[in-house]
Amino acid sequence: MGSFGYKAQTDCMPLRAVEQVQELSHAQDMEDQEDEDTFIEQEHACTHIIQRNDVCAEVNVVADSGPVPCGNMNYGCTETVDYTNKRDHEEACPYAPCPCPLQNCNVVDSPNLLSIHFTSKHWDSGRRFKYDCPLRVSLSKKETFLVLQAAKDGVLFLLTKGTQSIGHTIVITCIGPSSSKECFLYDVVSERGSSSLRLKSFACSLPGRIEGLPPMDFLLIPFAHLGSSGQLDLEVCIWSSTEPGSE
Repeated sequence: MGSFGYKAQTDCMPLRAVEQVQELSHAQDMEDQEDEDTFIEQEHACTHIIQRNDVCAEVNVVADSGPVPCGNMNYGCTETVDYTNKRDHEEACPYAPCPCPLQNCNVVDSPNLLSIHFTSKHWDSGRRFKYDCPLRVSLSKKETFLVLQAAKDGVLFLLTKGTQSIGHTIVITCIGPSSSKECFLYDVVSERGSSSLRLKSFACSLPGRIEGLPPMDFLLIPFAHLGSSGQLDLEVCIWSSTEPGSE
């Protein structure tokens, strides 16, 4: 019995060692708690910074919402608008730039200044016409468009000839911003012998040439309606208002 009791005592951990282990475990728990508190404080600080940045961004947006000049200022627009309405104004601005319709010219300007440019630089590259009066025009087989300029106010129109599988498409557009509310009624007729093809429609405002199938009303002229040379002869009339003259 005595030897067994002695062995049991030697196998057990001394009391002092147990106390040291408990102290180390408590110290580790305290250190872990401090690390966790530090992480939470840092997380709160980051969140506060992000919230402050969001507030600053909102303040900057409000500060930028005051009157600003139109983006078409270089083309003649003198309007100042609220920042929040800037895009809407520029889309409807009558000074929105349009490119010169001639392929070898890189001039881009407002519709009014583009009209002056065309008159002075390309006076022999288009046809001048009078509102409400029929005008006969011709396009050769290779010609794809013809610029028409009103003698009264210089407004530029574009007569475009497209090519499809069964014939040519003919459409007239007004050179200007697509948002323009100005509208012109036009009439185009193609005659051959006793037959004729006719379209009466409104000239939509577009800033440039039409590529491919026109997205608006057009006159389709079958190849069989053309002469052997492929030349296209048309009679065009553009009215100065949305109401046609008496026929």
